Amino acid sequence: MSDLSIYERQGLGKPLGFGRKTALLVIDFQLGFTREDAFGGFNINDAITATAELLGHARAAGMPIAHACFIAPDAVGGIGPFGEKIPNLLKLTADAPDTAFAPAVTPRDGEYIARKQHASAFFGTGLSSWLRANGVDTLLVTGCTTSGCVRASVIDASAHGLRPIIVEECVGDRAEEPHRANLFDMRQKYADVLPLQAVIDRIGVAQAA
Repeated sequence: MSDLSIYERQGLGKPLGFGRKTALLVIDFQLGFTREDAFGGFNINDAITATAELLGHARAAGMPIAHACFIAPDAVGGIGPFGEKIPNLLKLTADAPDTAFAPAVTPRDGEYIARKQHASAFFGTGLSSWLRANGVDTLLVTGCTTSGCVRASVIDASAHGLRPIIVEECVGDRAEEPHRANLFDMRQKYADVLPLQAVIDRIGVAQAA
């Protein structure tokens, strides 16, 4: 087993905690990610179920909520090398059935939708402007995949000066090893990783205040 104490010796993994105002981001919970024959696998469907529970609490608390979804351009090859590495992404055009949101986490009126063509929910979208306009400094991150679009969005959230907090049961990947490895790495360098119940409890305290 590798010696992971080097992270502690180098001072990594310090908790960020919550700031003044929190928003919730749901990344790519689209129908294509619910099936292993498309983009899904491992724990993604469980993460959708957990995120639906979290959404209920966030909505009741009046928290700003954003959803990111991948929508490929109609032109073949329109997403560049990303499409070469994952050619099935080119099938997720605006009118494709697999592009639709999973029913349990479908956005409601007034919730922001970032339509993206790359991994990060920030790249090429208005998400950062929307978060600034709402005075948000802390971002609860849910969605899929942990090693891909979640990771890219967490790194960009950190680069935008936000406090990313990954809700552990609410992120999923197509395989277990990349899921767990990336959770570990993001916890050390970019984000807090908190269990769902701890986040729900925090929302409840904030709502009562």
